[in-house]
Amino acid sequence: MICPSCKAKNDDGAEACFTCGRALTALTQGAVIANRYEVQKPIGRGGMGMVYRAHDRMLDETVAIKVLRAELTGASEAGQRFRSEIKLARKVSHRNVCRIHEYGEDGSIRYISMEYVEGTDVKQILREGSLTLDEAFEVCIQMADGLHAIHEVGIIHRDLKTPNIMLMRDARGAAVVRLMDFGIAKVESGGTSGSLTTTGQIMGTPEYMSPEQCMGEKIDHRSDIYAAGIVIYETFTGQVPFKGDSAVATLFKHIQDQVFPEGSPVDTRIPVSLIPVIRRALHKNRVDRFATAQEMAAVLREAHAQFKASPPSDLLPTGRVPVAPLMPTPPPPERRRETRTDIYANFILRRIGDQGIVLQEERTIAENVGRGGARVMTTMASLGPGDVVFIEEVGGPKADGPYSTRAEICHSYVGPDKIRRLNLKFLDRPAPKHLVVEEGANSTRR
Repeated sequence: MICPSCKAKNDDGAEACFTCGRALTALTQGAVIANRYEVQKPIGRGGMGMVYRAHDRMLDETVAIKVLRAELTGASEAGQRFRSEIKLARKVSHRNVCRIHEYGEDGSIRYISMEYVEGTDVKQILREGSLTLDEAFEVCIQMADGLHAIHEVGIIHRDLKTPNIMLMRDARGAAVVRLMDFGIAKVESGGTSGSLTTTGQIMGTPEYMSPEQCMGEKIDHRSDIYAAGIVIYETFTGQVPFKGDSAVATLFKHIQDQVFPEGSPVDTRIPVSLIPVIRRALHKNRVDRFATAQEMAAVLREAHAQFKASPPSDLLPTGRVPVAPLMPTPPPPERRRETRTDIYANFILRRIGDQGIVLQEERTIAENVGRGGARVMTTMASLGPGDVVFIEEVGGPKADGPYSTRAEICHSYVGPDKIRRLNLKFLDRPAPKHLVVEEGANSTRR
């Protein structure tokens, strides 16, 4: 591929020019893909690449074009799986799911054409507080209906969240929901088709990730049901139930915190009939969640009927969701960038007694891994500086075997997010190379 800026030659799969750094797959207004789609303007950026509004010259209609990152569509196994998943996505035809038209290639450009949805995402609508309570119920019910349609063909969304739910109006002005962005969707199967990630790698949006997704475990459609529970909570309160000071702290809250702790008051903006629905959807054990999105939709309809039969006495005169203004979350301070992890590593932390008996054990997350140690989260309040524990990596390369070593606790503290952290020093051997890559004097996460 020749760079249009500096004319340097690059590999066909390159996303940016190696010489000048210009994006090679970025499109400009008026560009035509496959002699058919005329690009009009960019409308978003996702984990898979840029999304543009375009005019389909053949059908004379507006479509959305997602131009994909090269590594998702090459000759690799991941690329083959991705294309098979797009074929499945094309089979979904449901009023609550954005329609996928086709996957295509034009020279170095790989793209997906899909329905262009004129509407506003639910996240933005909640910021404006412009949903009525009945519409809030409708958003949740239609979301569950669309999710069921996706699951029926064997697809797990994996990134269900309010920014990926578009709300539009039909001719009568009624709310119509469309589920969007299958950017990291995967096929649900008995293991013959994996995800687009490696073992132990975490993908998704932290505020909406199920406990099993946070820990890098195998997921299924019930992980989407968990995310749907987060969406329901947020639709009625304007806030997600689990939010830490950092992405890793948020993941840990999904693993250990309850949505409605015993003895704590429930947010008064949540209708009483919805509380058991949210509690069941957000159960830590997926076995105890709704078995299907269809079942969840049915229970949501019952909750809506109960709400209409007995509306709360303090309902606002406008009948709108009383959403508090959302304040932007300040970015967390930068911490030791040279040893920071980009993908959180999963570990098992064990406290061993004098007789070699396991006294305590938990699966946890390391938010920072260096060659000589790590920072991990824990619920074990009895651990402190000087204690020695065993730490074992989950999902490491089979060739290396499980990574297990003794580690000394150098420091123990509770952060402002109320989560306890341990600073560990590895005693037996340094962290394996697949976790930390040494480059000169610095160590960086792959």
